[in-house]
Amino acid sequence: MLLTLVITTFNRREVLRKLLQSLEAQTDPTFEVVVVMDNCTDGTREMLETLETSFSLKWLDTHCKGYGLAVARNLGILAAEGEAVVILDDDSFPQPGFVEAHKQSVRQGVITGGPRTPSDPSDRRQAWKMQELEKLPIRDPVSFTQLRLNWPSAVITECNICMYRHDFIDMGLFSEQLKIYGFIGQEFFGRAEYLGYKYQYNPDTKMLHHRQPEGEDGLSLRRKLRQTRLAAALRPTLMSPRYYETQICWAHCMEKHPSGKCDFPGFWLRAVTAFPYRYARGVARRIRQYLKGRYKGRK
Repeated sequence: MLLTLVITTFNRREVLRKLLQSLEAQTDPTFEVVVVMDNCTDGTREMLETLETSFSLKWLDTHCKGYGLAVARNLGILAAEGEAVVILDDDSFPQPGFVEAHKQSVRQGVITGGPRTPSDPSDRRQAWKMQELEKLPIRDPVSFTQLRLNWPSAVITECNICMYRHDFIDMGLFSEQLKIYGFIGQEFFGRAEYLGYKYQYNPDTKMLHHRQPEGEDGLSLRRKLRQTRLAAALRPTLMSPRYYETQICWAHCMEKHPSGKCDFPGFWLRAVTAFPYRYARGVARRIRQYLKGRYKGRK
């Protein structure tokens, strides 16, 4: 089976070069790589044109203004020739058995996720996330409802996930409705839950995560925080059956006619009118959590 690695990148030419060179060590050589540049301006294209690899390598450019991560991932999936597709960021370095492990565990209707071990031992937050992921059943698909109830601290992300290519498309790809940081993942997994997809953890799909220095991806920590809060306020409007079904229709349209257009239901008016209620509900939830924590502390 041919596996496609879709790698999205933004102005990290030398890191990307090292990542691609490291893929030569894969134990299973039957894979291709699709690099999607999110409007890079640092000579990434020129580096790719001169790089020689033993595996098939092709690249695309989003030409997207703003945060085009979803656009980049969708372009990569649609350009993939592999039966299964793995989503990677340019700061994640797969270990030698990565391709082989994903091929062995890929299943229809299932999202396979793996660990992102921090390359820096002092990255305690990332190390804690990996410890929580290790509590999940190994290669045993579970529903997203089960994940929330039984492993509430397990943080799953869209980097290092594998699905059959047709499943990505049938699920609606990644939503391009909000081109801001902090939006893509939760909407994607919410749509997966709505459609009945399951999640399985495969610890053998190992990779090293080289965390980006602040601002290297064009977003400062403060700006990321602002966009994450905005995404949290606007995201619920898009996380409804109406938008999920439209997203799926859009993905099939893009597969057949990449330059085609698909109209989405009105979004901004609904999001703005619902914002005060959702904001107040969020504040009330945080107050309850705070008071609950204080009560436990006293007890």
